[in-house]
Amino acid sequence: MLSISAISFGQSKFTVYFDTDVAQLKTSELIRFDDFFRNKKVKFTKLIGYCDYRASNGYNDTLVFNRAKFIAHIIEKVTNQKPIEIESKGENFEQNSNLALNRKVDIFYTEIPSEEPVKVVPNNLNSQVSNAKVGDKLILKNLYFYNRSGILRPESKPVVEELLAIMRANPKLKIEIQGHICCQLGADEEDTAKTRAITVYNYLIDNRINKSRLSYTSFGSSKPIHPIPEKTEEERNANRRVEIQIIEN
Repeated sequence: MLSISAISFGQSKFTVYFDTDVAQLKTSELIRFDDFFRNKKVKFTKLIGYCDYRASNGYNDTLVFNRAKFIAHIIEKVTNQKPIEIESKGENFEQNSNLALNRKVDIFYTEIPSEEPVKVVPNNLNSQVSNAKVGDKLILKNLYFYNRSGILRPESKPVVEELLAIMRANPKLKIEIQGHICCQLGADEEDTAKTRAITVYNYLIDNRINKSRLSYTSFGSSKPIHPIPEKTEEERNANRRVEIQIIEN
């Protein structure tokens, strides 16, 4: 079980889960924690701990605090970031019927932007569309989003502008916008792939492309270019993508 979501512009949340009556993460959760934050430059801002309703309030409060302290110790040891704010909700929140989802610590963080500008490579999308047949799929290269969100990064603007120009220049062109994510098999719990496809869809609609020419769908992580789990960041970037499929031209 793993939950990652965008809380607001620039701040995100990563959730880890604990076994019953245990204040330390099991190995599989430690690996997921490490895999997600490895090679990321982030500032950890807050930890919020929760537990299920079993046992007394006092016992649960202590258990939750120890779980959050366990995470804080890992962060401090690896990143030397301290102190990190800790809040304990104990059992005092709306409990999920699946008790395993209540035994958790939410880790709030902000990503620190890279000082190196992203190198934008020409897409040549116009020539690709011109040569495409019905059914062909084209990757919208250099389309970047903020982590676990449908918010486009500034360097993505030329990509959607190019797609808009193509749609305007080819009034018979109909496309399906398809979202994909990377990194873990199974359901896209945050609907990130769908949200990103909708972002591109809404951009075109907002710029007066008739919705009869557009549709969108999400494949989650079910159609990766590279096998999951990916071996490199390049493979992860390739798998987390938005494509367009030519429906009519």
